[in-house]
Amino acid sequence: MFPFWEKVVAPMLEVAEVERIVEIGALRGENTRQILDTVGPKAELHVIDPVPDFDPEEHAKEFGGQYIFHRALSVDVLGDLEPMDAALIDGDHNWYTVYNECRLLAEVSTNAGAQLPLMIFHDVCWPYGRRDLYYNPDSIPAEFRQEWAEKGMIPGESELVPSGGLNPTMANAVTEGGPRNGVMTGVDDFVAEYPKPLRVIVLPIYFGLAIVVEEERLERQPELAKFLDHLDSNEGKDMLLELAESMRLTAMLFQHRIYFQNEAQKDSLARRYVDQIKRGLAKDLFRGEFIDAMGRFNQITDGLDAIRHDNVRGRFVSVGGEGAGGVVIRGYLDAHDIRGRDVVVVGAGDNGKVKDLFGSFFLLDDQVQIAEGDVASVAAVGGDPIAVLHVGRGADVQAALEALYPRLAPDAAIVVDGASGADVRGAIDAFRSAHGVTDPETATNGTASWRRGNSFKPGAASESSVKAAAAAGSGGSGGKLGSLLKRAKG
Repeated sequence: MFPFWEKVVAPMLEVAEVERIVEIGALRGENTRQILDTVGPKAELHVIDPVPDFDPEEHAKEFGGQYIFHRALSVDVLGDLEPMDAALIDGDHNWYTVYNECRLLAEVSTNAGAQLPLMIFHDVCWPYGRRDLYYNPDSIPAEFRQEWAEKGMIPGESELVPSGGLNPTMANAVTEGGPRNGVMTGVDDFVAEYPKPLRVIVLPIYFGLAIVVEEERLERQPELAKFLDHLDSNEGKDMLLELAESMRLTAMLFQHRIYFQNEAQKDSLARRYVDQIKRGLAKDLFRGEFIDAMGRFNQITDGLDAIRHDNVRGRFVSVGGEGAGGVVIRGYLDAHDIRGRDVVVVGAGDNGKVKDLFGSFFLLDDQVQIAEGDVASVAAVGGDPIAVLHVGRGADVQAALEALYPRLAPDAAIVVDGASGADVRGAIDAFRSAHGVTDPETATNGTASWRRGNSFKPGAASESSVKAAAAAGSGGSGGKLGSLLKRAKG
């Protein structure tokens, strides 16, 4: 109800000449000062809330005899109070509570020969206008309690949804609509039974605000009638549109602040988690070159950051490097909750040891594929394009590039370890030259990296580059490299 205060609630209380008012459901107590400032120093405010999120004693000290707090359910208190001039009703959002709040307020007024209080209800539209919410289901008699579940709601869906939706942790009625279900249904039922004519206005923004007042009172208080006419007019509807837009922007700013704060926290935790994985790998596998190993792993995560930022889709392939690059990649995906994208490890040595390495970090799962065979066999399988290609130490660099480069997604990241060595440097240069690759390259910590642009020409390998590549790849893997180069050439 708070966002309606300045434009709707406060002006209405002023023209209604309110001297005694009850607020049902005070939440954090934001409205207390505003109510008392509006109704003046001679007014009396009763606040009812069984579980206030503030200290009522502090309010009592501050506002003296004007302020009376009741730590109880509204239906246990209202019948014992004096007649009210106005009631702000934003407590338990269900038919039983709202209907009986109206009934008790009316009975007290009738018995005292007083007018029905001006009643203002919040949450009369979706989601709780036609669906009960129970803050404490046990406080509602069983015969008036809808079947409920702690599941969320979606507009247009009468049933609760299995996951997600609005307020999934609250006790929501399983089905929307029907008799004795929801705040507005409680208001409607009371209005239908009340013996005197009532004017009802519903403002259908911010979960809905309903105003109920006796027609007799409007005759006695023409300024109140005039204000309600204003709310019903085109001018009033324009005011509501402006108010709704202001609420929307306020909510969006709040959501963005929370979202980006959470994202920053998640990114910080993810970095720390991945950093622990990198440090563990560097200590276990590369104990004598910890700093260099961390530098290589950092280049991999820099590439992963880049493709995540640019939303590059596809799988991840790590060649050689004893499987360490694959572990870093899988840890990164785990840290950022990236699911359904495979990490393929090939040519990393003993596959059993590679599996053990993944398992030691609790990262061996269905997203990890430790491939049999060589890079050519991985390329032949097809499947999703490659978002990140990591070529680790000990791998046949040019063979890996020749076989897998055509499978790269646009803007994919390529990371090649050991680029400060003459053999690896020569293989990179030979491949880039043979295929016209001119995408900018960065060399850091002995690792070369670049992003795939549009310069790659699949069949552009020249005779001289093939010979140079074959020479660079000789010594243990030249035969395999030669066959791959023949395929690229022919």
